[in-house]
Amino acid sequence: MKLIILILFLVIFIVALIFSVMNFHLVQINLGFGSISLPLTIALTIELFVGIMIGLLVAWFQVLKLKTDYAHLNKQLNQKSKKD
Repeated sequence: MKLIILILFLVIFIVALIFSVMNFHLVQINLGFGSISLPLTIALTIELFVGIMIGLLVAWFQVLKLKTDYAHLNKQLNQKSKKD
């Protein structure tokens, strides 16, 4: 299984490397307060990592809420068990 994952990772890495070499054109990115010029591959990589970070942040808040709900429900269950 680890070998299959390694091979899959290498294939994706090689495809991404080929894509980045073929798309090394400069693009203008307007930030509202200014603009910067970056290679397309760098801009896409930054967007990818920002998207991953936003997704992880949203998931982290959901997990935190679920843990809080779990602790609250567990406390209620323990209180009801003590009454019985």
